Amino acid sequence: MTKGEIRLSPSEAMRMLSDEIRHLHHRLERLEHGIEHVYASGGERLGSVAVTALQELDMLAQSTDALAAYSEKLSQRLEDSAELDLTRELSAIPLRALGRRLSGISHDDLAANAPELF
Repeated sequence: MTKGEIRLSPSEAMRMLSDEIRHLHHRLERLEHGIEHVYASGGERLGSVAVTALQELDMLAQSTDALAAYSEKLSQRLEDSAELDLTRELSAIPLRALGRRLSGISHDDLAANAPELF
């Protein structure tokens, strides 16, 4: 993150948050499908621990999708007349690339297996 001031309108900040939650949702879905594939390739029936883990992943994916949709709709209702200084809040985010995306500095797409730098 840069040391400069980061000012965004409330709707911009919410839209960027919605985009990040949507990215998280897609990553959780990929993880869920990957784990299903690993278990299915074993040829054995899934145990209760595996089923519970897959159900939890599915719940996380559904929750992130719902949060993304909610924040996207909320962003459309927020007024853009005043910008917020989000420098302190965004600087506190430990994942550098995430902080840059939420600040509007970077619009890089997330790539599978790409490390997030701290």
